[in-house]
Amino acid sequence: MLLTSRRRTRAATLLTALTLIATPVVAAGSAHAGSWSHKDARGDVMSVSMVADGGVAKDPTDKATDITRISVNHGRGKVTVTLKVRDVTGGDTAVLGRLVTPDGDYEAMVIRSGGMRLFTLADGSVDSDPTDTPCRGKKVTFDTKRDRIRLTVPRTCLGSPKWVRVGAALLRGDLMSMEESESLTIDEALRKGSKRAVNSTDQLKVGKKVRFG
Repeated sequence: MLLTSRRRTRAATLLTALTLIATPVVAAGSAHAGSWSHKDARGDVMSVSMVADGGVAKDPTDKATDITRISVNHGRGKVTVTLKVRDVTGGDTAVLGRLVTPDGDYEAMVIRSGGMRLFTLADGSVDSDPTDTPCRGKKVTFDTKRDRIRLTVPRTCLGSPKWVRVGAALLRGDLMSMEESESLTIDEALRKGSKRAVNSTDQLKVGKKVRFG
């Protein structure tokens, strides 16, 4: 899923390069023109130790990382991705997104750490190393009252596609440290958390086509 068996190296890679491009995989869910949503399992957060040969374990008590629903709206001017989380709180957070279009395979990365806010968009459909895509107007909001995280990407940044398929994941922990004593909590919106999923080399799973509507 998000980390290989060399968990510490893979975690560092995620927080620097975050190369999430792979052959798209379709997820189950409800869809109609313009929107799509998928209900994710509750209590399937995984805790990953950064200690060499450290363990991977379920952490059902973690509400701040636990995605319960992903929703996508493909409107006239923008694509909106909303993650419903059991409890949106402060602290270091990374949101990883993947947006597949007929002509591109984009990865979005949001990092919130202390006073730092970072939101990047890159296209990895041509080269193995994703290329940063200038995108004026993209934004992210962390809504602690409604417990949701919302990413907005203008359609022009994605080439104004006819359809888009989206996947996402949430990581929390001391993202800038990566000390041996640290651990990360992870939840992917379209896969149920498990040791096998964490150690898999598979990339972010994407959902059904959401056509412009």
